[in-house]
Amino acid sequence: MRFKPKTDKLFWIILVPTELLVGAISATVMVMSPEVFYVVVPIFLFVNYFFFSPLFGYVELRECSLFIKYGLILKREIPYGKIRAIEKKRCWYSDSMLSVKLSLDHVDIKYNKFDVTAVSVKENDDFIDKLKASIEACREKQVDK
Repeated sequence: MRFKPKTDKLFWIILVPTELLVGAISATVMVMSPEVFYVVVPIFLFVNYFFFSPLFGYVELRECSLFIKYGLILKREIPYGKIRAIEKKRCWYSDSMLSVKLSLDHVDIKYNKFDVTAVSVKENDDFIDKLKASIEACREKQVDK
């Protein structure tokens, strides 16, 4: 089962002015000094990747693992047996640098000994319930073997 990311209005309120500012600065620098084009364009594309990439992320519950796609490139698969805790939070930040977090409401998934990742999906409560059910189903399947 796949869950799509949730985006708050705050994300768009921050994204649009920031994009306009970065674009205006880039255009101004390129007009003033055309040779800087080869430096500014890669930086502009790199910054835009981090702004828009989370929109393409998703979370997927698989048979015995949680698959998280953080954007266009990065992804992680977490076996259910390694998940220690699942917490619903509402805050500006996440404990993880790598997260699918476009909203104040998110779910922190703690796994291994010290690893944490945050995901914001449209139905956080439904996601938590289905994740817990999938973890239990996987544990029962492993006990049966």
